[in-house]
Order: sequence, then structure tokens, then C-alpha cells
Amino acid sequence: MITNKNKAHIIFLAAVLAAQACLFAPAAAAPARDVSNFADVSPGDWFYVYVKRLYENGTINGVSPNSYAPYAEVRASEAAALIVRYLGAEYSAEKSRAFLMNNKTEGAELWYSGYIQTMCGMGIFDNSDIERYGLIVSAHGNVHIPPGAAAAINAPIKRMEMAKYIARSFEIEKNRQKADGPLPREISGNGHELITGGGYEEAALEKVKPLISDFDDIPEEYRIYFLKCWYNGIIRGNEKGEALPHNNMRRSELARIIASVMYFDLRGVDIRGVPDICAVTFGDWSVPSVGGGLVLKKEKAAQILKEQAKYTTASDAGDRVNITVGQHNIIPSGFLFEAYVYRYDTNGTINEIGRVNCAANADAYFPKSNGFFILKSGARGDFAGYVYFVLRDLQRNGEVAGALMYNITPAGVLREAPVYNLP
Repeated sequence: MITNKNKAHIIFLAAVLAAQACLFAPAAAAPARDVSNFADVSPGDWFYVYVKRLYENGTINGVSPNSYAPYAEVRASEAAALIVRYLGAEYSAEKSRAFLMNNKTEGAELWYSGYIQTMCGMGIFDNSDIERYGLIVSAHGNVHIPPGAAAAINAPIKRMEMAKYIARSFEIEKNRQKADGPLPREISGNGHELITGGGYEEAALEKVKPLISDFDDIPEEYRIYFLKCWYNGIIRGNEKGEALPHNNMRRSELARIIASVMYFDLRGVDIRGVPDICAVTFGDWSVPSVGGGLVLKKEKAAQILKEQAKYTTASDAGDRVNITVGQHNIIPSGFLFEAYVYRYDTNGTINEIGRVNCAANADAYFPKSNGFFILKSGARGDFAGYVYFVLRDLQRNGEVAGALMYNITPAGVLREAPVYNLP
């Protein structure tokens, strides 16, 4: 998930210098940061809410105290740095650059070499990106940046390229993550908490196509990335519904993307068609006595979980009980569903045998189905184990919003039980 600590790492590009370098210094401490100081940002601008949110919380800077430069172009090197930072891998990039410099790798002295190394290491840059930019990857995985590649990486990034990198950053392969990344392993091993509902529904992706009026203008290899970003509400078209894939990315557009990645409430309309029973309305929130902010009411969380739990079944299979945890993409935006399956052993201990939407699972598309089994030899009377269903609030750093517990009988029956020993 993206925590406040991670947000501090997301430092926007402060200026584009004539020498094709950028100032990445974090915002200086100040009594207040008022977006109205920017002469080129006003409440009537479509990008106002995104720039305001990110500037006033210290995430981004302007190019000067009085100018944000919303229409300035963003370079590929800058975009790479931002993505690495919102993933919380800044330190990893710094270590990579130091390593490359110590090994006298070509291009290691460039300010962005560590970011490019990390983008390649995480798999966000694929082979086609490496070839297009002219990067050279050694047998040991070290990324060399010859002069031609440096020029390409310092060129403006196109909207289709940005869509690709954003979508791929949501789906980092577990074995390519850095140890200092912000995606807690107990929630997700692959970044799926950034995806609306925790994954994609292919039917819903198909529904996106007619919403993009210039879909046929998108090169085929980039279409899936626009569909995924549209699906998540991260990228939207102009008033004509155009994606404008070949246009260069602007600072105003990038502010919207970064704000939408960080804040679910700033994303576009959910296109999944979440059932009414799972939709969260204003009356479903309460104000806690401590901690501040709005909290989803426990009864609403239970209602959502019960709807998802309908797709989980247990059955008698002779010497074992089979459990199938099924998922449909019905969890409202800003929340993540998890399931934990436990067995009861004859020595009186409870052991986890599997989990869903956690590090052990990397399915990208809905509906999903994960199977587990519990041997009856450890059962105690009518109790063989239990399954927890957990709803996490991603706007509150992944804290548990609600939970349900079902006992699993040796006969393959699920019985709702009081929640205890929450994972």
C-alpha cells in the first residue's frame, strides 16, 4: 500500500533545465504551501484538484515559487524516477547508481542511472523498452547507458509510454521486487492493492474499448496498458474521449496520474459495475473517536465480505475437506479483500494452510479461484479449521476495516462464527 512514508518519497520534478537535467530536491520546509501562489494554476483548471492536493501536502514543487508550468513536457528519465519513488524504491535506486559508478558502468554518472537500473530490474522496462532506448544490459544485469540512449531517455515521454509504465508498475513480479518496496508482503506480493478491486476483470476491460474514441490509433502493443489504466481510473481521455497516445506527457497530466495512484478518491468513475449491496455511500462511514478520518462501519464491511464469501465453498472429500475460495471483482474501490484458511491439528494448534490476495497469489484477472484442503485426521469433533475473510482499507494504510470467520466442519460445511485471533 502507499503509506504516508511512501508519499514522502514521491518528489515531483521541480524544473526542466536547459542541459536536460532535473531538480529532484524535496520541497523545503515552509509554514504553508498555498497552490494559489501559482499564477498558472486556478480553480477553473481541470488539473487544479490534483496539483492542489500534491503541492499542499508537499509531494510536488513548482518550477518557481509562482509557477507550476502545467504544460511543460515530462522526460522519460523524470517519469522513471517518479515511478520508482512512488513504489518506495528510492533507496534501491541510489544503491544501484553507487554500484554502477563503482564498477565504472557506462552512463552511471547520470543522475537517473539508478532509476533506469531499478526500472529494468523490476521488469517495468521490458525488452522492447531496452531496445527502443538503446540501453545495454550486461550478463550480470547491469544497465549501460551509452550517449545515444541518454539522449533518448532525456527526450519527452509519450502518453502511451507512460500508460505502459504505470500499468506495469501495478503488476511488479514478486521475484523482482526490491526489499525496500512499499508493497507489504502480508497484503500483496505484486502490487495488486493499487488495482481497483485487487485485479482485473477481462469483461470490464472489454467495456473500456468503446470509451476510448481513438482506440484504433493506439499501437497494438500499448492498447492493453491504456485499458488497464482506464479501468483503474488513472488515465482518462479528453472531453472527446481521446487517449492521444502519441502526444507528449505534460506536467499537469502527470500530476493527475500521480495523485490518482496515491488517492483512490481522485480516480475516475468505477466501470466495473459493483453490486449495489457492495457500493459504499456517505452513510456507510463513521468518525472514530481517535485517529481522525472516516472509517467504514463494521456492519457495512461485513455486508461486503458476506457477498464475496458466497463464492467460497467447502466439500467432503473422504479423508479431507476441500475448500475453494472464489473471488469476483465486487470489492469497492479503495479496499482489498483477503482470505486466510487455517486447519486444526490434533495437538491443539492452529496452522495457516493458505491465503488469497496475499504474497502467495499473483492472479491478474477475475474471477479467481484458489483451492485448499484440510486433512480430517486433525479434526476436533465438528471442527476441522476455519477461514477468515478480511477487508482492508487502503486509504487508511491497509488497516482492517472488517472481518468474518467461518468454521469448517469435517462434513464440508461452512458455519459463521465469532471473529477472534484476527490475522
